Amino acid sequence: MKMTLLLVATLAGPVFAQLVQVGPKNPDYCYEVEKIFPNLELRDQAHLVGTIRDQTTAPLTRSRVELRRYISTRRQVRVRVVSTDGDGHFDLGIVKSGKYRLLASPHRGFKQPSELECQNGNTCDLKITLILNPTDMPDAPCPIR
Repeated sequence: MKMTLLLVATLAGPVFAQLVQVGPKNPDYCYEVEKIFPNLELRDQAHLVGTIRDQTTAPLTRSRVELRRYISTRRQVRVRVVSTDGDGHFDLGIVKSGKYRLLASPHRGFKQPSELECQNGNTCDLKITLILNPTDMPDAPCPIR
């Protein structure tokens, strides 16, 4: 057994590795380059549904949709996560009044909606069209928020 370990260690020789930093070194970088604000305010409790499409009007199918309660630019609390169906429809159920951040795209390939509006009533039916996001922006290495 000792002979095998010695042979493996001798054959392997020195191992060189390179550490590659992915993303910014400053832990506050993403907060400095991207200010997050609520993009949906519900005055009253409502049933929150909608449809998500891209610029070509193609539906975003089986795509993650996340609703977060907005507390501050640095803090949002996940309320609910659903997926769109084959036609781009989603249903987040009954949502209490308050300020929210709705993430309509699960990645930075699309810009998140900046302002979503509900008509007064028991049902809030959002029609969201996502716009392609440039990939060379300062916030590109940051998580979606």
